[in-house]
Amino acid sequence: MKILLIFFTFYLISAAVKYIDVIGYSGGSVLVDSGQFWYSNSVKYMAKLPEGRTIINDKKHDKWITEGRFTLFTQNKGNLMIYIRELKKHDAGKYRIWVNGQLSITMTLNVNEDSCCGVSETVNVNSAETASFNCKYSWNRRLARKIIFKTGNNIIYEVISTSNQQDQKERLSIYDTRQNLFTVIITAVTPDDGGVYLCGVWIYRHSYSYSIISTVHLHISNKLNVYKVNSYSGGRLMIKCEHPQYKTKLKYICKESDGCSERKSPGVQDEWMENGDVSLYNDTRAGVLMVFFRELKAADAGTYRCGVKQSDYTESFTELQLSVKHDAKYPKRVTEYAPFGEKANISCQLPEKHEVHFCKEDNNHICQNISSSKVTEMSGLSERNEERVVTVSIINVSVRDAGVYWCGAETRDTYLTFISLTTKIQLNLITKVGVSRVTGYGGGGLMIKCEHPQYKTKPKYICKESDGCSERKNPGVQNEWMENGDVSLYDDTRAGVLMVFFRELKAADAGTYRCGVKESDYTERFTELQLSVKHDAKYPNSMTESVYLGEEVNISCQFPEEHKVHFCKEDDNHICQNISSSKVTEMSGSSERNEERVVTVSISNVSVRDAGVYWCGAETRDTYLTFISLTTKIQLNLMMALIVRHEGESAEIICPYDSIYKSKPKSLCKGKCSTRDRNPLSETVREEKETKTDRLILKDNVTASVFTGSITALTAEDAGKYWCAVTLETELNYLHTHLMVIMNEELNLTKYEGDDVSIQCKHQDEDQKSFCKAHEASMCVKDGVSLETIRDDRFSFSDEASAGVFTVNITDLREEDSGIYWCGAHVTTKVILEVNKRASDRIITSCIFVTLLLMGASVLLLYKLGYIKTRDQHPSPDRTEMSGGEAFHAACDYENIRDVRHCLVVGTEETVLNSTAMRPTDSSDPHNTLYSKLQLPTNPSDGLLYASVHFQKHEESLSDAKETSNNEEVYCYYTT
Repeated sequence: MKILLIFFTFYLISAAVKYIDVIGYSGGSVLVDSGQFWYSNSVKYMAKLPEGRTIINDKKHDKWITEGRFTLFTQNKGNLMIYIRELKKHDAGKYRIWVNGQLSITMTLNVNEDSCCGVSETVNVNSAETASFNCKYSWNRRLARKIIFKTGNNIIYEVISTSNQQDQKERLSIYDTRQNLFTVIITAVTPDDGGVYLCGVWIYRHSYSYSIISTVHLHISNKLNVYKVNSYSGGRLMIKCEHPQYKTKLKYICKESDGCSERKSPGVQDEWMENGDVSLYNDTRAGVLMVFFRELKAADAGTYRCGVKQSDYTESFTELQLSVKHDAKYPKRVTEYAPFGEKANISCQLPEKHEVHFCKEDNNHICQNISSSKVTEMSGLSERNEERVVTVSIINVSVRDAGVYWCGAETRDTYLTFISLTTKIQLNLITKVGVSRVTGYGGGGLMIKCEHPQYKTKPKYICKESDGCSERKNPGVQNEWMENGDVSLYDDTRAGVLMVFFRELKAADAGTYRCGVKESDYTERFTELQLSVKHDAKYPNSMTESVYLGEEVNISCQFPEEHKVHFCKEDDNHICQNISSSKVTEMSGSSERNEERVVTVSISNVSVRDAGVYWCGAETRDTYLTFISLTTKIQLNLMMALIVRHEGESAEIICPYDSIYKSKPKSLCKGKCSTRDRNPLSETVREEKETKTDRLILKDNVTASVFTGSITALTAEDAGKYWCAVTLETELNYLHTHLMVIMNEELNLTKYEGDDVSIQCKHQDEDQKSFCKAHEASMCVKDGVSLETIRDDRFSFSDEASAGVFTVNITDLREEDSGIYWCGAHVTTKVILEVNKRASDRIITSCIFVTLLLMGASVLLLYKLGYIKTRDQHPSPDRTEMSGGEAFHAACDYENIRDVRHCLVVGTEETVLNSTAMRPTDSSDPHNTLYSKLQLPTNPSDGLLYASVHFQKHEESLSDAKETSNNEEVYCYYTT
């Protein structure tokens, strides 16, 4: 700063100072002709006063000196010019311009505010067209000279000026309205016309002049050609715009509908870049801009410019008129599978007249040309519809070849190529690791386990080859069973195993499958499964077993000899899961001649958790594959002791359940609960722990995992079979008991020997019909136990179903028929039958008794007198000599009749098995366990099952609770 002041002081001594006053407008510019010579070899300085802030300090002797918005230059006349752009209010003030040793200029700049001036304008015009732009000025300068300058390379030169209202110079015209506005027109513009124009009003002073200036940016576009481009919605489109003479220049594409305001360009050279829905690549080696529409939409249709900027204000472009069609045929998507190392054939359909284009997507989804060395054949077949099918063959397929390919039609013109891609081909590389044959049975279940230990978290699938593996079934989620059509799938990521469970095999399931894993997006490996579905009357076998809580159950399965046993239990999703080995106490097998064996599985200490559906079958294991054919279905039901109550009393049905079902709704149903045909007496819901009806209360004790149903004021309609159920997707019936209601009204009958009697009993349609002789009603009914058929033709029955009764007929009554009978099954009536002898029978009995006494007395007397004669002295059992010489023969003879207790049971739908039973410890307690041994029924029907019991001969011995009644047989009729 001190040096500059010294220079100024020296100049003031040696030369005079020139003063200039200039007015400008905020936002505009000023151009000042100082009227002083430039002095090319002198150093130039410019500073703002009074602070002396240096703006320009040039020692290079250039003809154009610029620092920010301030420029000093010389024009063609050799004068010193001062140019200040984009004026701001704080630019106002005094400036000192000094040419070393030559001259000093003091310029005072005033910056005013006026809406007329200071606005910059941009004008775009096509080459050969006419460009026009307007320039505003202040009203008080309307009579001043109007002038147009143009900036060049380090120069500002005058283009046209006028002091009149109109003037013309070659292709330029200027029109002044004298209304704060003049117009400039340039006809037949060329690329050289592009650039920055300065519109000004020239102000003359005595020794200097200046212009008040606004700026116009004129851009010239040169349209090279126009092309129509057709493609298909959903397809791909590649456009290549060639500019070989402008290899490194900026290239772009824009849409004319928005005035080309958004110009898309790569931004970098020789690298693919995304810009919205398109990807762009500026190939500077070939001078080509590649534009790739990744997925065409209807909105993409319109007119585009594909251009290059030749300079800041000139550019050339090709006009593209893009039409987007909608056709069901295009784009076509195909998935092809090729084994590793073999040949892949890919077919494409495209218009006849166009050249084939075949490319492969890279990681950026840009379709790049593939190596011609891989393509061994590209042949076409013409069709009548003016389209052709082209087959591309790729030999010796490797991992590198897997991926997405596109084929389509390529059209080429001068400086333009466009490729409409219409067929997408996903080429997957597959590796078959093995082949296994799998056999299952129609109606049975089948579990397949495909092991992929090295690809634990990769997506796994199974598909059928008959449909080209187009429908790939996979769980969709990991470590959770999911249903997919007729199968359930589980992707075990811990072990790398895909489990596939066919819930019920059908003939249509037979075929060849792939059980595979996706190593990557386009590579996978699989095991081929050849599934055969057999139809055998023996399989699947279905059976029902019933067992009391806490007891042991034996389940028998039959399957081929050579296979390993598999035993599993269905879960809530009907998937057969392995059961805990701690529950299975025995799994023994016995071979049979037909090359099959019977395996018995014993489950001890049965609890509510054990109820449900079990399957057993054969397990076969191969390398990375296990399949289990389930051939025997076992429904395991749990039972509780018979509940016996009298009419009008209350009954309590206790239902323990597995603790995992605490939050599930529970139901107590008479007869089975089912989703399709439900008849729950009462049901709990998640939020309620107690449900009440008129006579029934259902309570759920989630702490103890027990829900209880209490029925008050029992009637005949309450009797029957009850099921405890948990509501899942379907009803889970797991536990049942029987409720017997003894009617208060008894039937007392008195008859004589030889009479006939008919006894009418009430029954419900679904019940067995039972007529039983026993001390207690509870001795007549037992789940899973039947009675042997009585061999006495004197007992018969007739059924009147419409009246709800059946009749028991007993003919030729005998005294031993007397006793207590129980008529009915769940609804039971007590019948007391007394059979007496007739009077004639008593006389005969007395006669015999007297005769025997006389004979005994005679024998005793003869023995004492020693006159016993032994020859031919055998008394006849058929006659007795009376003292009067008369013999009563027929009237006094009788049959030796056994003391038989009878039980007549009329069968319905129940399947009944044999068993033996023990007396209860207390005959008055209906809750005591009545039987010690049982075999489970095989029929899953819900009717009642009854027991065969052995009674003691004498009723007075019934009070002995420990004595086993095995001295006398009890018989029952079964009639369907």
